[in-house]
Amino acid sequence: MIKIMVLLHAAQGIGWQAPPKGTSLKTLGEAEEQGFIEIRGEFQKRQFRLTKLGSDHVARDRRRLEARRQTD
Repeated sequence: MIKIMVLLHAAQGIGWQAPPKGTSLKTLGEAEEQGFIEIRGEFQKRQFRLTKLGSDHVARDRRRLEARRQTD
């Protein structure tokens, strides 16, 4: 799940974009299976974008991290 969260947090908005360097096909597949992203293209031209579920999940996680920073 940590690798998926890194992928989700690396997304720049909800448009189509290349995955971050070092992202495995397995991580992309798992994130797609869980409904967080959509994938298109093949090999070097592979792109992903956040789904509504993925975008909402990242927003919640960012709020949670911010709340933790404020209490430390």
